[in-house]
Amino acid sequence: MSIFASWGKQSLRLLQHELRRGELTIICLAIILAVATVFSLAGFSTQIKAALLNKSTSFIASDRVLASSRPINMTIIEKSQSLGIKHSPQIEMTSMVFAQDKMQLTEIKAVSELYPLRGELLVKQGNEISQRAQGPQQGSVWVEQKLLSILGISLGDEIEIGIASFLVAGILESVPDESFSVFTNGPTVMMNINDVAQTELIQPGSRVGYKALFAGDAEVIKSFEEWVKPKVNETQSWYDIKSRQSALSSALTRAEKYLSLASMLGIILAAVAVAVASRRYGHRHQPMVAVFKAMGASQKHITKLYCLHWTLLSVFGIAVGLGIGFILQQVGLYAMADYLSVEQSVSNVAPFLMAVATGVICAIAFAIAPLSQLVSTKPLAVIRGFSEQKLRWFHFIPPIGALFILLYLFSNDLVLSLALLGGGALVSVILLLLGRVLVSAGRNIGSQSGKALHLAFANLKRRAKENSVQLVSFTIAIKLLLLILVIRSALIAEWQSQLPENTANRFLVNITAEQVEKVDEFTTEQAIPNSGLYPVVRGRLIAINEDDVTQDVSKEDNKDAETQRRGLGRELNLTWRDKLPNKNEIIEGDWFEAEPDIPQVSIEEGVAKRLEIKVGDTLTFQLGSETFTTPVTSIRQVDWQSLQPNFFMIFNEQVLSHFPATYISSLYVDESKQDAFDQFMSSYPTISMIDVDALIYQLRTVIDQVSVAVEFILVLVVIAGSLVLLAQVQASMEEREREIAILRTLGAKGSLLRGSVLLEFICLGVVSGLMAGIAMEIAVYFIQTRAFSMSPSFHFEYWGLGIVAGGCFVGIVGMLSCWRLLTMSSVTLIRRTM
Repeated sequence: MSIFASWGKQSLRLLQHELRRGELTIICLAIILAVATVFSLAGFSTQIKAALLNKSTSFIASDRVLASSRPINMTIIEKSQSLGIKHSPQIEMTSMVFAQDKMQLTEIKAVSELYPLRGELLVKQGNEISQRAQGPQQGSVWVEQKLLSILGISLGDEIEIGIASFLVAGILESVPDESFSVFTNGPTVMMNINDVAQTELIQPGSRVGYKALFAGDAEVIKSFEEWVKPKVNETQSWYDIKSRQSALSSALTRAEKYLSLASMLGIILAAVAVAVASRRYGHRHQPMVAVFKAMGASQKHITKLYCLHWTLLSVFGIAVGLGIGFILQQVGLYAMADYLSVEQSVSNVAPFLMAVATGVICAIAFAIAPLSQLVSTKPLAVIRGFSEQKLRWFHFIPPIGALFILLYLFSNDLVLSLALLGGGALVSVILLLLGRVLVSAGRNIGSQSGKALHLAFANLKRRAKENSVQLVSFTIAIKLLLLILVIRSALIAEWQSQLPENTANRFLVNITAEQVEKVDEFTTEQAIPNSGLYPVVRGRLIAINEDDVTQDVSKEDNKDAETQRRGLGRELNLTWRDKLPNKNEIIEGDWFEAEPDIPQVSIEEGVAKRLEIKVGDTLTFQLGSETFTTPVTSIRQVDWQSLQPNFFMIFNEQVLSHFPATYISSLYVDESKQDAFDQFMSSYPTISMIDVDALIYQLRTVIDQVSVAVEFILVLVVIAGSLVLLAQVQASMEEREREIAILRTLGAKGSLLRGSVLLEFICLGVVSGLMAGIAMEIAVYFIQTRAFSMSPSFHFEYWGLGIVAGGCFVGIVGMLSCWRLLTMSSVTLIRRTM
């Protein structure tokens, strides 16, 4: 116990002594920054992601949805109720609706009184303005305005659904989970789910969709999801807003990647700062360890002394970092309050644990090599002198492993973590070699320049090894800063450019052949941008290479299903086109121009993989009572987020042109042309119109909010980058003290010394900025193509920014760090170096 007290007191005394002297400033700030960065970024990103997700869940009217072709198992409902999760059942089907002597095919949506669980259901009742509502009362229905026009009825009239009559009590203006599918069967009619039985619409063989909507606390929902997923069978699907194949789910997924990537760059910089500072810490304490050993202290005692000393320092840094991180997180959330409603109820436990783990990992992993080399310092070093010990290859294993763990813990993305780590290692090696070449080349340039520049290049050449390491650190810091700027400006702009101002916001469906000319004339006359008219024919895939495929019946109803090849299990919307549609790309085979007279079909890539179809295979389809077989001549990659009509199967004209078809089209209707568009649509009530303005608005909102969030992260990354630069400058401070002392003794003027130091750092910054621009471009290429599935592009303007910013940033930080030395007298400098 007395032994523990002895080296415990020594460790505490050592910590207090060095805190007063400021020796631990950089290492302490590095740990504080690492913890604060992780805590603030993890908490901030978690809150922003949750807020984006909560705002987007209105598009499925809940947090999670269980969809099924059969009634939902009551065991699942009872489980959700036991967990306190809100539940709302829903039934969807297609049915004819009658009013007097008119009828119309409609989409029936039967909901409970609790619907919707998320989002707003807006209904117009009488002359009142739209108001929030939660499901219609029994005996009444709410319908879309166009159904009133088609049937020639008004609010207060009755319609017949099945064998029952219902009062039309309201007009649907906004439905949270409205389908954005362009292949709907008509206007929507919303009724109370308790009225379904009396309609007698559900009979054996009826095509009915059942849904269970769930909403509740995020952690409870997640726990419920883990319980439900193993119980979901082939006839069911469990999804949230992100797992649903839509433009919004893609935007949310990409938003999370942007936030995670930006935050990970901050973590890398904080880790680099810890590594640099701990290296300097070990070198500075070599004289003290040598003195301890010369006075008889054992290596075991010194190891315990410094391990406790480092532990106390780490605990202090972690504690302060958590406090600062929490403050930064709240500041960021406050700044985002005007852009996004942030849920303060989101737990901070995960970010807290992640931040503590980061502090511990950084303190241990990045200290193993410096501390092991420190405690092994020989007593004779007091006489022979001290120098930095060489790092062996195994010394790099702990920090690299720690960095990977941190990246993976933060992103939960193995590929992205490996890409950043592997790319960073490769770039570091290349930069190290390139840095030495540039420093050596600078020596020749400096020999022909003025005195200050000549001295600056001489210093660069003399410290070639140390400067190469500094170049790598400076380059990585500047590269990551540039990368954040590119994410903030270029990548998000490129993402936003995929959703231009004239993106289609209306879809016209069920256009008859007789109406095609009128629609075409109207869009041409009004100069309304559109995708063109696509014919649509409903058909079923029944065989692949003459092998029958399974249909949409259960295995209980079809005993041959086990032996049949897998099919799509539903009817398809088929079309024909002469030209390849926009946002479609042929990845295998050839488009129809090659042999236009031969029957051909082009298949979408995802379906081809799912059904194991290749170019050259033959597909057999059934359209009504007619069947035909067509070879696959191409496989297409389709952008499903393009907000235009897209198809799994596209045929050349001769295959389908003789079948009766309806047509669809997507248009961009500007506000100035809305009145003319409404007047045109009122003349053709049988044409269905789908309004996707709400979806487009949400997509743009997500992009804007991610952009603001990345700006906040950029501030933290700039702070982290500044600390890396400061740590690297401080690492060479002892040698600079000796150089300045010698030069002053030899009569060098202060202006010469200040000029040479400034130019030395500017040169380092300029070279670092140039290499950072190149490294950033390489990193952006892989991020665009691998992480975000975007077309690669170059960002040369950021190269110049990197060079200028590098020269100014490194020059200013370097001069501020060395200013105290440059203003000291020769006597003071000589005394400090002795």
